[in-house]
Amino acid sequence: MRRRIVTAGLLALPGLAPGLARAQAAWPTREIALITGFGPGGGTDLIARALAAHMEKALGVSVVVRNMPGAGGTLGPAAVARARPDGYTFGLVAASAVLVAPLTMDTPYKPWESFDFLCGTSELRIGIPVGPSLPEVRTLEDFIAAGRRRRIHFATTNPGSAVSFFQLARMTGADFHYVAFGSITDAAAQVVGGHIDSYTGTVEMIPLVKGGQLRMVASASVDRWPEFPDVPTLREAGYDTVTRQLVGFAAPVGIPQPVRDRLADAILAAARDPEVQARQASASIAPRPMTRDEYLAALQSVRPGIEEALNAAGVVRRR
Repeated sequence: MRRRIVTAGLLALPGLAPGLARAQAAWPTREIALITGFGPGGGTDLIARALAAHMEKALGVSVVVRNMPGAGGTLGPAAVARARPDGYTFGLVAASAVLVAPLTMDTPYKPWESFDFLCGTSELRIGIPVGPSLPEVRTLEDFIAAGRRRRIHFATTNPGSAVSFFQLARMTGADFHYVAFGSITDAAAQVVGGHIDSYTGTVEMIPLVKGGQLRMVASASVDRWPEFPDVPTLREAGYDTVTRQLVGFAAPVGIPQPVRDRLADAILAAARDPEVQARQASASIAPRPMTRDEYLAALQSVRPGIEEALNAAGVVRRR
């Protein structure tokens, strides 16, 4: 009896395997959703749309960007984690989702277990701008001095973007107070309107600074912004702090490896395309194409600094 059961099972497998193989080989046959946990108009949105446009040409199906801002950027990754692992849903799962959010809130996903990571693509530059609420501030030293006189409110979509704000406060004794926003463009508008003093500026900051509505006092990134070559980095100004905003993508855990590999290849091909890179560079976003393993290694390399900064700032939740 046991022999007959085993034999029957083996006979059934060839009938199943070709069907599964055909489904994987045919991928993709319909629209693919690219989910981002941040609102339209910011740097992550630009990255997602530039990649999606290239991927559509390569894959022959629509790649639709779906913005899901809120909850510190965790709504998007949560939707990715819940999705069916069939290759038709993937999304932006950056350092903020796997390194920062789990320290500061209860997340509806497990950062290293809910996803099949695909690759890295980019690094956002972070700037420190000020607006009309600080008319006397023209330099970084002015900004620090203002923070010693009174509380400075700065906005960001997630605390990971503000590592340098937290570390600068600790280094200088300035009083910088974090205010959470769901959209970076909303944060920019509040600074332009004089309601918030500063924020973690990305691509949307460029025309505002060039138009005189904001003034940039420092780059919080590893290098200067090409658009503002005269504005020093925090390190150049003598403050040993840098904010790394690595951007990468993941699918729900359990995606078939052949589909995962083809999806990752399509994203990486887009990230390496000169036109896509030029579009990112025009918004001061640094292209950083990385394989899955390279991206995971990069995340682990910045993890200690992020954890140290958020712990020192007191924003890590109590367990």
